Amino acid sequence: ALLETEDGGFLWSPSKAADCAASAAARDRRAVKEAEELQRLLYVALTRARDRLVICGRIAASRKEESLKGWWPRIAQAFDHGDIAPHLREAACGAITARRYGPDPRRLTGAGAGAAGSPPLPAWTARPAAADAYAGYASPATLGESEVALAASPLAARGGLGRFRRGDLIHRLLQILPDLAEAGRRGAAEGLLAREQDLDPRQSAEMIAAAFGVREDARFAQVFGPGGRAEVAIAGTAPQLPDGLKVSGRIDRLVVLDDRVLAVDFKTNRPSPARIEDADPAYVRQMAIYAAVLGAVFPGRAVEAALVWTDGPKLMAVPENMMAAALADLRRGG
Repeated sequence: ALLETEDGGFLWSPSKAADCAASAAARDRRAVKEAEELQRLLYVALTRARDRLVICGRIAASRKEESLKGWWPRIAQAFDHGDIAPHLREAACGAITARRYGPDPRRLTGAGAGAAGSPPLPAWTARPAAADAYAGYASPATLGESEVALAASPLAARGGLGRFRRGDLIHRLLQILPDLAEAGRRGAAEGLLAREQDLDPRQSAEMIAAAFGVREDARFAQVFGPGGRAEVAIAGTAPQLPDGLKVSGRIDRLVVLDDRVLAVDFKTNRPSPARIEDADPAYVRQMAIYAAVLGAVFPGRAVEAALVWTDGPKLMAVPENMMAAALADLRRGG
């Protein structure tokens, strides 16, 4: 009874007898669309059937075949066409006699069936396939990850605010603020947190200060500057990666400068370590892979990577020797 109109609205009419001009037009529109969809489905059936397509119709004795809807009348009309009718013949389908168009299937029994069987398989099908350690594109965030780091308890709180909640809000600030004009950033941050009804002014002020502290870190300030980009997709490989390994991922913040490339990834769902040496090796490996691929994309430029722990928040540069060790470990299969 619910009929969609051409402009996307809806009208309710339980039957044709109750239609007004608008609902009658909507009903006709639906009938046309259903007929078009029926034609599309018939096309799929005709072009996808491997060996044969069987279409059956069922009708009450009190009705006529012409009252049938669906595919049956369309096929029946096609069978009556002058180019098709001469090639039709009757064929028994169990107790039912059908009209058939196209060649009859061949029935093979005994020796004939064996002779027409499948040809022998080539020898290579009996040999085990060579193992492909890296099929498709791997995610740097999970590649080779075997360590399990303890996540912060959802009940852990700082200043009365859950650790995850605080980290997520700071992450959002770090994503949004760099794309805003400098003069309006603090006001935008205050406005964003003002929408969070469970925050008090003291908590909001503390998180804004923390986010701005990370943004203004001298080592990576440019990645949060006007030239920095958020959520940068990256895909490719590099000589430092194992043979055949291709990776695909997304870098939280990236800036490409004349002499170097800076990449930053946010970590929100785990407690932050005191030193980069205490970070989950999977995180260091992730940044090492990003740096390797970026180095191949931007040859001749130094690539620097850092982790931003929103739990602090704090920014930790990942030393080059740690990334080199992580890649060496990856090549060894560690």
